Amino acid sequence: MSGTLDFPEDRELPEAGHRGKIPYVLVGDEAFPLRRYLMHPFPGSNIPAEDRVFNYRLSRARLTVECSFGILSSQWRMYRRVIYLSSEKVELCVKATCILHNFLRVTSMMATRGRQPTEELPEETARALRNVGRMGSNNATREALRVREAFRSYFNEEGAVPWQHQAV
Repeated sequence: MSGTLDFPEDRELPEAGHRGKIPYVLVGDEAFPLRRYLMHPFPGSNIPAEDRVFNYRLSRARLTVECSFGILSSQWRMYRRVIYLSSEKVELCVKATCILHNFLRVTSMMATRGRQPTEELPEETARALRNVGRMGSNNATREALRVREAFRSYFNEEGAVPWQHQAV
């Protein structure tokens, strides 16, 4: 394992070209360090409304990941207990079950439509399953703070959704 994150190139957010290019990121909770590639919520409960909107939108993204893990754990028993393997082997197991899950979904969907399942998964599935390295210390860099600020501004301006202010 190379220990590098093989993310796509930075991109401009929709309708927010004036902000410049923003990196693809992972989402985490407060236990994870803030990094350029890893966002976590603003700390505290008495924070400005803009920060609460960011935290809410980040939480919604994390819920998607948690639901995905729930689907995997309902399908694969290995996720229902502690996995006593090296981190490299756990990573391979996670990738394998994701690939198998996607393959089963594709083949099931094609079978219900009367078509023959393909032998290959879509390109985006393979691209999404790249190596993810280990986390380091919990000190945020200026670049990580800049990225979080760019997302916060975007979620509160051109990327806002009509119902977000009722939810926070």
